[in-house]
Amino acid sequence: MPAFTFPDDFLWGAAASAYQTEGSNIHNDWHDAERKEQQKPPGKRRLAECCSDACDHWNRYEEDYDLALEMGIQMHRLSIEWSRIFPAENEVDRDAIAQYRAMMEALHSRGIKVMLCLHHFTIPRWVLAQGGFENRRLFMTHFERYLETIVPAVGDLVDYWLPINEPNVVPLAGFFGKLFPPFKANFLAFVKVYRTFFTMHARSYRVIKAHFPEAPVGVAFAFMHFQPYNPGNIMHRWGAAFANRAANLCFFEAVKTGRIGFPLGLGDTIPELRGAMDFVGLNYYTTLYMKGLRPVEKKPGDLVTDMGWILYPHGIYEILQYLGRSIDLPIIVTENGVATTDENFRIQYLEAHLRQVHRAIEEGVPVKGYMCWSLTDNFEWQHGYKMRFGLIHVDFATQQRTIKAGGRWYGGVIRENGFLMLDV
Repeated sequence: MPAFTFPDDFLWGAAASAYQTEGSNIHNDWHDAERKEQQKPPGKRRLAECCSDACDHWNRYEEDYDLALEMGIQMHRLSIEWSRIFPAENEVDRDAIAQYRAMMEALHSRGIKVMLCLHHFTIPRWVLAQGGFENRRLFMTHFERYLETIVPAVGDLVDYWLPINEPNVVPLAGFFGKLFPPFKANFLAFVKVYRTFFTMHARSYRVIKAHFPEAPVGVAFAFMHFQPYNPGNIMHRWGAAFANRAANLCFFEAVKTGRIGFPLGLGDTIPELRGAMDFVGLNYYTTLYMKGLRPVEKKPGDLVTDMGWILYPHGIYEILQYLGRSIDLPIIVTENGVATTDENFRIQYLEAHLRQVHRAIEEGVPVKGYMCWSLTDNFEWQHGYKMRFGLIHVDFATQQRTIKAGGRWYGGVIRENGFLMLDV
């Protein structure tokens, strides 16, 4: 019997996103930003390369799902690309909707549950031209039309809904951290856009519930783990606490109460946000040190991934404990994984984090499932194709797929519903 055994009804899965895998998504803001950056000299580019064909998952999803089945994947998280459904303001692509239905039917035919995300970072080009996230009123008009089109069209095939992926990441990376388009560093813009995402989540929840009242609806939240660089320094401690509040706690407090607290609001309300969550989806990868309001990526001696992210498995345990105490809802880990070409390191990373998930479960935290990021190697946003997160290797020149050693190990975990501690 495995040393670490999970509950009998625990769900094991893998995740992916439309833009990062499908290929030929040419009607959105990221497509345009990538091409604009490629016109600059190599040393000046903020985006490494163009997504272009990605994994060609749009045409090869059957092959990918066959490999998922071979690993024993029980649930797959995928997303819908808004700009495929609405390539222009007054154009609905019914063929694209039919293709997404076919993808979900392909999963069900293999006995794999569907977890569906409706927004994963990108927006249609024409939405951006009208002000994008910063023009909240007009943005929400367009987003609700998208919801009312796609939710009833595919909802009968969805087992779990994650309307919004990481509602804190686009505001932070695009409007404060200068990592994502439009590459801004403006705290007021961050607040404004983050509040747009609050509204997106609330409206998504209500639209889904109007069509499918019993459907479980959550959020895939990038709960960022912050700690003071020097725990003895009061400014470092304050910076970690402030970052945690702005990036993480305000969102969950708002979903619980409907009120937007400092620093994102002053107690003003979004009434339909209150209670708009049936389960919590946790995306976790790493920790960040804070020196005041300045993040520091690592300390000397820290073990880091190819992304430069610190290996800190204890962080997922701490966050699960917080969610278990404060939110009182079922939890599914909706992303956890590592960018590496060293499969021994991938296995060590997954095993270390799963041990912490198991510890939380043993202490009463209601964790119901775990989704590895990602099913296949894919396009990793500003980093391009160098970052290899996949359980399945993709040769991007030939599109050949091969299950990696880490994927085989994860498949064994699924079969045994647990694992023995590695001798590392």
